[in-house]
Amino acid sequence: MPLTAETILNQGWCYMGAVLTLGCDMIPKINFAMQQNYIPFIRNLTVGNEGDEDISDVRLTIAFDPAFAKTFTYDISCVPSGKSVEISPLRIILSTEMLFSLTEAVSGTVSFSLSKDEKELYQKDIPVQLLAFNEWSGLAFDPELIAAFVTPNHPEIAKVISEASVYLKKWADTTAFSAYQRQNPNFVKQQMAALYAALCARRIAYNMPPASFEYIGQKIRLANTVLEQKQGTCLDLAVLYASCLEAVGLNPIIIFIEGHAFCGCHLEEETFADCATDDVSAIEKRIAAGAEELLLVECTDITKENVDFDKSLKHGRDHMNTPGSFICAVDIARTRGSGIRPIPLRLEQALTAENTESDGTRRIRMSAPSELDMSLYGKVAQGSNEPMTKQKIWERKLLDFSLRNSLLNFRINKSTVEIMVSDLSLLEDKLSDGTDFRILEAPSEWTVSMRDAKTFEIETDKDLVRNIAEQELKNKRIRTFMDAAELEESLKKLYRAAKVSMEENGSNTLFLSLGMLRWFESEMSEKARYAPLVLIPIDIVRNVRDKGYIIRSRQEDAQINVTMIEYLRQDHGIEINGLDPLPEDEHGIDLPLVFNTVRQAIMGKKTWNIIEHSFIGLFSFGQFVMWNDIRNRSDELKNNKVVSCLMEGATSEALTGDFIADTDIDSKISLTDIAVPVDADSSQLSAVVAASAGRSFVLHGPPGTGKSQTITNMIANALYHGKSVLFVAEKMAALSVVQKRLANIGLDPFCLELHSNKTSKSVVLAELNKSLETARVKSPEQHAAVAQKLAQEKAKLNFVIEALHEKRNFGESLYTAIERYEQCMAEKGKISIGRDVLQNADEGTIARFEEIISEYVVAISEIGVYAQHPLIRYGGCEYSTEMRDSFKNGLDRLAEEYGRADEALNLIAAAVGLDGNISREKLNAVSGLIDACGEDAPVINEILGTADFDAVVSKLKTLCETGKAYNALCAEIENGFDKAVLSYPAQSARVKWKQAEAKWFLPKLIGQNRLYKELKVYSKNPAAFKKSDVCGVYDRLIELSEKSEQIGQIIPTLNITGGILSGTATDWDMLSRAVHKTEAVYGTAASDRFSDSEKQHIMNVFVKCSPQEIAGCAKNLEAVRSYTEKSDRLAELYSVNTEFEESADWLTSVNSVFKAISDNISLVKSKAAFNLADKRLCDAGLAAVSRAYKNGTVSADNIRAAYHCELYYQLALMTIAADKRLASFNGKQYDALIDEYRRTIKEYQRLTMQELAARLSANIPVSDGTSAASSEMGILKKAIKNNGRMMPLRKLFDQIPTLLRRLCPCMLMSPISVAQYIDPSFPKFDLVIFDEASQLPTSEAVGTIARGENVVIVGDPKQLPPTSFFTSNRIDEDNSELEDLESLLDDCLAISMPQMYLKWHYRSRHESLIAYSNMKYYDNKLYTFPSPNDLVSQVRLIRPEGFYDKGKTKQNKAEAEAIVNEIIRRLSDEKLRNDSIGVVTFSSVQQNLIDDMLVDAFAKNPNIADFDAKCDEPVFIKNLENVQGDERDVILFSVGYGPDENGKVSMNFGPLNRDGGWRRLNVAISRARKEMIVYSVLRPEQIDLTRTRSEGVAGLKGFLEFATRGTNVIAGRTDMFTKADDSLVSEIAKGIETLGYKTRCNIGCSQFRMDIGIIDPENPETYILGIMLDGENCHRSATARDRFAVQPGVLEGLGWSVMRVWTLDWLDDSNGVLQHIKQAVENAQHPHEKPVWEVKTKQAPVFETVEKTPVPNKATLYETADIAPVGTPEQFYLPETVPVIQSLAVLILSAEAPISRNALVHKLIGAWGITRSGDRTDKVLADVFRMIDKRITIDENNAFFWLGKQNPDTYDIYRPADIQGNRRELTEIPSEEIISAVTEVLSEQIGLSRADLIRETAKKFGYTRLGMVMTSTVEFAVDKAVSGGKIKNNGDKYTL
Repeated sequence: MPLTAETILNQGWCYMGAVLTLGCDMIPKINFAMQQNYIPFIRNLTVGNEGDEDISDVRLTIAFDPAFAKTFTYDISCVPSGKSVEISPLRIILSTEMLFSLTEAVSGTVSFSLSKDEKELYQKDIPVQLLAFNEWSGLAFDPELIAAFVTPNHPEIAKVISEASVYLKKWADTTAFSAYQRQNPNFVKQQMAALYAALCARRIAYNMPPASFEYIGQKIRLANTVLEQKQGTCLDLAVLYASCLEAVGLNPIIIFIEGHAFCGCHLEEETFADCATDDVSAIEKRIAAGAEELLLVECTDITKENVDFDKSLKHGRDHMNTPGSFICAVDIARTRGSGIRPIPLRLEQALTAENTESDGTRRIRMSAPSELDMSLYGKVAQGSNEPMTKQKIWERKLLDFSLRNSLLNFRINKSTVEIMVSDLSLLEDKLSDGTDFRILEAPSEWTVSMRDAKTFEIETDKDLVRNIAEQELKNKRIRTFMDAAELEESLKKLYRAAKVSMEENGSNTLFLSLGMLRWFESEMSEKARYAPLVLIPIDIVRNVRDKGYIIRSRQEDAQINVTMIEYLRQDHGIEINGLDPLPEDEHGIDLPLVFNTVRQAIMGKKTWNIIEHSFIGLFSFGQFVMWNDIRNRSDELKNNKVVSCLMEGATSEALTGDFIADTDIDSKISLTDIAVPVDADSSQLSAVVAASAGRSFVLHGPPGTGKSQTITNMIANALYHGKSVLFVAEKMAALSVVQKRLANIGLDPFCLELHSNKTSKSVVLAELNKSLETARVKSPEQHAAVAQKLAQEKAKLNFVIEALHEKRNFGESLYTAIERYEQCMAEKGKISIGRDVLQNADEGTIARFEEIISEYVVAISEIGVYAQHPLIRYGGCEYSTEMRDSFKNGLDRLAEEYGRADEALNLIAAAVGLDGNISREKLNAVSGLIDACGEDAPVINEILGTADFDAVVSKLKTLCETGKAYNALCAEIENGFDKAVLSYPAQSARVKWKQAEAKWFLPKLIGQNRLYKELKVYSKNPAAFKKSDVCGVYDRLIELSEKSEQIGQIIPTLNITGGILSGTATDWDMLSRAVHKTEAVYGTAASDRFSDSEKQHIMNVFVKCSPQEIAGCAKNLEAVRSYTEKSDRLAELYSVNTEFEESADWLTSVNSVFKAISDNISLVKSKAAFNLADKRLCDAGLAAVSRAYKNGTVSADNIRAAYHCELYYQLALMTIAADKRLASFNGKQYDALIDEYRRTIKEYQRLTMQELAARLSANIPVSDGTSAASSEMGILKKAIKNNGRMMPLRKLFDQIPTLLRRLCPCMLMSPISVAQYIDPSFPKFDLVIFDEASQLPTSEAVGTIARGENVVIVGDPKQLPPTSFFTSNRIDEDNSELEDLESLLDDCLAISMPQMYLKWHYRSRHESLIAYSNMKYYDNKLYTFPSPNDLVSQVRLIRPEGFYDKGKTKQNKAEAEAIVNEIIRRLSDEKLRNDSIGVVTFSSVQQNLIDDMLVDAFAKNPNIADFDAKCDEPVFIKNLENVQGDERDVILFSVGYGPDENGKVSMNFGPLNRDGGWRRLNVAISRARKEMIVYSVLRPEQIDLTRTRSEGVAGLKGFLEFATRGTNVIAGRTDMFTKADDSLVSEIAKGIETLGYKTRCNIGCSQFRMDIGIIDPENPETYILGIMLDGENCHRSATARDRFAVQPGVLEGLGWSVMRVWTLDWLDDSNGVLQHIKQAVENAQHPHEKPVWEVKTKQAPVFETVEKTPVPNKATLYETADIAPVGTPEQFYLPETVPVIQSLAVLILSAEAPISRNALVHKLIGAWGITRSGDRTDKVLADVFRMIDKRITIDENNAFFWLGKQNPDTYDIYRPADIQGNRRELTEIPSEEIISAVTEVLSEQIGLSRADLIRETAKKFGYTRLGMVMTSTVEFAVDKAVSGGKIKNNGDKYTL
């Protein structure tokens, strides 16, 4: 062994405070081969100084005795104190001559010394052994040195090769050793065999090697020595053969086993990875039959005679049968690559030609080597190109990788049988061909025990096994290694266990394993594990005749061990493809290819190998039934719409469709359509409705949202509609919650729980018996009436809310209108808008109004007080800079003319005698008079004084117009005719013309020509005058005559003289001017603007005025008119109001207006904007707003509010008046209706429970007699009676599918129990419901999904995924990289499966308990309820003094102690102990610590422990991974993690750091109902989020902050859900505060809020009264149930006193409402004493029952017709008898129909004494039957007569016998009657085999024994019932 450093370091020398030490590693044996291959024998030489001072200039000297190496010296400059110096390089030169010359070993010494200044400080001598030249040092030191003795270049080797070429020529037809060039393993074998034969020919003798040579070494005879001395040990011969192999270019290996060495050779040009390997599997895997990569040669066979090469190979292989003796193998070619060279030859010892024996070249007879079996050479199974399917992935995930699984860790026990087999492939082929084999004990010649309990390896001569196995296999027998008794016991166990597995689980677990994989868990593992490779399903069959057992193939597909394949892939990274399915050959499995594929895959795994053994055993694991369920149901899985979508990874049309929204439930769903016996909110109802509609979907159920409640309603509703339900949950706790709820509503007898796969059979049978004996519940008569009442009440309640909140024509709801009105109520009455404006106002109108008002407000904000604005008379609406400048210029010019106009006006006033200023009206009157007086015409004085002045003036004007028209007409006529024509008698001529027109042609022509010519005479242009112009001239002449006549009639009536009127010759223009002038004078005289004196004065002035004076006045008037025209034009152009009619100084007023504008021209822009806004306002009908502003009632500050107040008040009043739902509203009546509605809901739920129980109990069959053994009823009764003996549950369920479905239409199971108990052929469930789907892997669920038509996946993706964080035995809690498994919920969401959401949270009795989770993880979408003590958080943080013991125990004792103390404190307190307690920890370590400490505390307080044990909810202590689904009143939360003892905080929080860790936190912090106390030594500020990206850690930090500071942390986030301006709530709250109370509005953290809370004056931390309005919070609720039942119920349960305030009441009488509120507060302050009721445990309801009677009996008496003799046979044939026969036939049919024709004929002829029918009787009866009203049916060859009114298709009775007990033959009974009996039998016994159904049916007719004819008759009826759809043939059974 090498000299270690420790040996030398024990020596030291002290020098001046320095202690020197020396250490090294040294090989104690040295030989020539080491020197030749530069192997250092001294390594790692160090010099150390253990003293306190450095030492310098030290010399190291190494001397050798004898001088086998040169003395070595080395100077060390300094050895520092406390340090060491490594001496490198260490070049020690060994003496080649000396080591080469040694023939024997000698001893030597190596001397080490240290000196300074020639003074020795240290000296040590170490002994060493110098080996002989050819001596090998053994395996202890550098075993690869054996390669140095392999000398391929020795001359003698060349001779051997030459001799071997003769054999090679003989076998391969070549003398050339070409090594691997041909790339043919067979040729390599031939080269090896040729060399072997050549050496055999040398007649070498074998010598025994020295003991333990492999370890201590030995002298090796080199090649020449062995050949010269003709002798050698096993190692000598192995080295010689290896030298020969290397000489021809092959790669040899030398193998060492205990006490032996032999040789091998690679068949391909390759080497091992290492020079030497101690991995025996590296050899074993390369010598497998059919895939050899190595050939092992027993070299000692060279010394034997008649041992050919193949036998030598066998002997070499046999050495590997005892792998425990293997030491190592040295690859010669690999060592050459590492520098190990052959040692040089000693020529003096080399053989010469002279001393070589003559027989050295003697040849021997050697058979040619056999061909290698290359069938598997280089072959492995190829993986298919098919992609990995979801199904295969699911199968993989169900596999069990624990060492408990015999598929990975096979162990021999009494339930395993190893068989003797020589050829596994042949055995598999014969089994595949259908051969049966007897299993026998070990043969009598077998005496050695062949089984080892630890390794089960075969440790004896294999040849014997092979011979026995081959012989027995030919005789269809298989031998084992057991004696007869042991084999009998094992086979019996296997037989029984396999039978139980098939019956209980429906899966075969009995297999024949072919081949074993030997594997190790890691490279450090020493214990080998064994996994079967190929599994063939077999049956063990008892051989009764030979009293033994046989095995036979089940003819099912053989399987690769997929568990092993997947385990290798996942845990060892070994990918093996192409074996699933297994590759096949012409007989079955290609087993050698399978083995080779696996062998090649594990080639690189040290010590792993394939063992070709075979066992019979049970191979299964925990989830095997689920794995088997998926693997064998591929097609069925694909046919399921949900599973197929999961496989495809996308949803399909089968899953899509519309869901009824929450808000549509009340309007679209009738109460009679759904059965909801448990309280449900709208989101829950939506889910129930969707499930009822046959939809498959995901139901999101966040914490506390009533998942189990919803599931209960889903199940109840499905059962109500006659559907079957399978409820599945992996955890028993989830199943139990639903089961209890179902029991509470009376459904327990109809539900069967089978959660565990180890469910007691007797318990199940007892449950089925209980169901069978369940009493018949009476259907409640008032159920429908109460449903109708509830619907009516719901409609009334919804009417008001809908009316209040529905969007009206004006664009907003009535509630919003009232709210807007209340907001502006202070401005009421300031504006009054007429209802006519709002009558038809729509949304667009109101929006336009709002826009106009907004513009108006902006405009008036710049105007200020309207009455004080300088531009008040400016009305322009347009503005531009150009316009402003132009306006200013006009104003300036107008200002310049003002003085002249003013002066002229004064002169006019003076002229006309008017004192003072003259108004505009007077000026207009005077100006008219001046204008008139200036005209050239007289005043008609005659008419000035007339009373009817206006009438006379009118006649004058008419006269003027007529005269002017007369003159114009004359001028027109005279233009074409002579003036004389004016006197032509046109009127008479026209008459004559018309008379001629009526005459015949010629007279007409003559008459008209004559008249034409008369008129033509007057024409100035006769040629142009045509006959057609005559009538036109007549018309004008007649019109002229009429005008002249009118003039002549008017003039005499006027009495005007003075010559102004001259008939038609009057000057009409002069007359017009005279009339105008006369009017002006009269107007002045008649004007009321002047006083009488002024009138008289003016008249005198103008009568007396001279023309000159008139002209002066006209000139002044022109000046005034110029100004007024310009001012009017300017005013009109720029919309300036200059109306001052009543003003005496109007001109000054007008000037002042324009001057104000001119002086404030900059204000024109803002005034124009106002004018435009004002115009739009008035145009829109809102002039009232304008008026209010202009008269100063409102200003810019309040005009909008005043407008809104009036607008919305009027809209509200109009809406209320127009809607009958609102006009008669009364708040008290509405409150009473709500109370009644809530009572009706409770009553309807109770009745629904009873109706549901009635329907289900009516389905339970009742049999009043014995049942056939094969009937489902008979099978169940028998099983119940004998407690299921010999009847596994799975088999029982398979045999009673119809009865089971009727007894228990709801089954509650786990995924594994579904796979175990429910056969895939079992009728599909209508609905499958999964709970906690986020924790259920998809692989475990798909088999269950496929058993249903529709599926509802209930879970929360924000809660725990499936995981094994705390349960895996391969990780610890600090491993945060393990990913969660995918869940069923995740997969369903990934394919976009339809989703629904539960929105209302009920668990937390204080909102703070869920507030953080709601905000952080649910975006505040959960509706949570505030509690009356909402002002104080119920989540608080306690910081114990302590630390987290991170490095050692990973515990936090301080937190644990604090929690245990709190538990004891609470359980000791009489009040607090009523609240249940739960503890949640972050780690299982902390969980266990608290559990241990609590156990100790309970031990000290046994009374407390007893109390806790008896609680309904005892204390639980759980961690993040297993707390989901649990809840308690008080949760104590131990964080555990935190600062360690040194104050350092790690950011590793166990499972919280993982992806999805936040989901664990979400679960943990949402378990409390009343209070949560967080115990944490960790402060939130100590969590550094820059050091981790984990969402879970970030969530923890936020939660700790929340626990520290309460809801203020999340207040900002929740404000987003409050209304921006909930003014009505605020107004009511203000009103309440006027009563002296403090209030808070919108109380709560979620979307649901308490509108107003009145703070308790005596306890400011609580609310004494909550007020709910009918506002947005109310309207947001989807249904009447939500707003009037669920929400108030929850709030009252939380302790609120709730009062409702109705908007309409507030609008009508706010003071009255406030008084009601005050009274409610006073009542709450002084509540009435309530009786204390005893708390009762909730029990299942008790329903009224009715007598349980069997199925209504369809049997009735056969009524026979009473027939007396009628006549003689002779009379029968008389014609007059026919009516008698007919009446008798009708009588018989009326009593006995349906009746066979034969029976009817017999009865009829019997009445006449005829005993047999014949042709004569048939002829008579045929005529009779034709006359009868009847129906005829045909059964086989029989005809049956029915009354015409009878319907055979609906006939549902049967008649066994008449009153005397007389029976009919079955052939005389119609099939319809027999079918009635068949259906009754099946109603009683549910399902029957064909034979039993026929027999039981015959019994109904009184026949216990049947002949062939009767059997055939009933069979006909049965088949007819099947074809008619009345019964169903299920293959082996018939059911209804």
